[in-house]
Order: sequence, then structure tokens, then C-alpha cells
Amino acid sequence: SVTSDIFSSQGTLLSESDPEKILSTLSNKITKDFPPYPQIHTQIKYVQKSMEDYLSPAFYMIPAIDNTSENVIYINNGHITDNLSLFTTLAHEGYPGHLYQNVYYASLHPNPIRCVLNYGGYTEGWAYYAENLSYDYAREMAVHNPHAAAYYEACRLNRNLHLGLYSLLDIAIHYDGASKEQVAGILKTIGITDPSSVDSVYAYLTEEPCSYPKYYVGYLEILKLKEEAMVLWEKDFSLYRFHQFLLEKGPADFQSLREMLPLYAAS
Repeated sequence: SVTSDIFSSQGTLLSESDPEKILSTLSNKITKDFPPYPQIHTQIKYVQKSMEDYLSPAFYMIPAIDNTSENVIYINNGHITDNLSLFTTLAHEGYPGHLYQNVYYASLHPNPIRCVLNYGGYTEGWAYYAENLSYDYAREMAVHNPHAAAYYEACRLNRNLHLGLYSLLDIAIHYDGASKEQVAGILKTIGITDPSSVDSVYAYLTEEPCSYPKYYVGYLEILKLKEEAMVLWEKDFSLYRFHQFLLEKGPADFQSLREMLPLYAAS
């Protein structure tokens, strides 16, 4: 069984550190603003110690198209520094992130070809949108501790600042052809001058092009879609309806989703 013991040496910014209980909390938190999803079984597994340095903090294993009831989330203990990070990471990978989006869309029985089409901006943008929402859930749980709630919001803003910065640098390198010296100049303007940090950021961005924009630009596109839906749908707008729209249309390019907004308002 999964217990909180594995995280006992890490920071406890929230009252809960058990991954299974956190997933359960998140699944209950989303019932107001997200449509119901089929009953599923989810396993939480852990990245082997020898692989911790080479893998992301967590990842969701997309299930077989004919068996979406069995799901697996891997956690990388080497990259989870506290249980607030665990909470937001499980929101990204679990509810209402990748796991929820995949299971919900599969329950609509889409054409199988949709399972092989890749729209990274939608899928990672959705998961990062879910991650941002989880900070709101954390603040709700700290309603009697305003200092904690303020700190959670600061963590959310800091996370967005990092992904926004890395997305900007990615575009500067791969679109504008920025050199490492130019990247160092950009980082210097915000106080990052350590040569090893500059080398690390530049090396990752050059080796993994267009990684961060999938998350952050996809997230910004979803926020823009939400703003447009509020204007188009007027009194018919609700978070539940907006989320249902995105989930039912499934992974797609944002221009197509934008063109579907007026049609959905009339449905």
C-alpha cells in the first residue's frame, strides 16, 4: 500500500502526504466544476532510484484504448520536494489533469484515429491548467490559515513565472536563434547570474526544443478560450460548461476549438 512514510523527510506544507488520499481529495474537489467520469482503478508507482535524475517529477501512463479502466501514475521521489508539490503534481497527472481528461474522453467512444493524433498544446495545456486550479483547492483547505493561503498563491505565481520564462527562452533560442550569451543576458535581467545555472537552462532548452511552450502557451490558450466563452455564452457560461466543452471536443488545435465556441453556445 502507499503511505505517507516515503515523504516523511520532506516538507509538510499541507496536512496530507499520502498520494492515494491526495488523489481521492482531488477527485472530490472537482465534482462541482467538472462533469462526472467513469469508475476506474489507479495505481501509484515509483520511479526506480537509479532513474530519478533522468525522469520528470511524475508522469501518467496513457492506458490501452480498449482498457481505460486501468491507470498508472509514476512518482519520482527525487523531484518532489514537499507535499504541496505532490498535491499539485497529482492534480497535473491525475484529477483533473491527464488521467481525468483521458478517461473522460475515452468514455465518449471517439473515433480510434483520435487516439493517435497528437495535440501537445491541448494535452499539456490542460494538465497545467489543472495544476493551477489545484493551488485554489489547496487555498480552500487553508481557509483558516491566511498566511498559508497567501504562500500557496505565491508558489503558483512562482511556478507560472518559471514556465513563462523558460517558454520565452525556448522561443528566443529556436525561433530567434539566441546564443548562450544572449540567454545569459536575458537571465541576468532577472538576477540569475550563476554560470552553472545558465549552462543548465541553456543545455536543457537546446536539447528539448518546444517542451515548455506546450505547457505554458497551451495553458494561456485555454485561459483565452475561457475569456471568449464568457463573452459568447454570457449568462449560459459556467466553469462546468466550459470544462465540458473542452473535454467533449477532445485534443485539438486551439483555432478549431475557438471556431467551435459559438456553435457550443447555441447547443
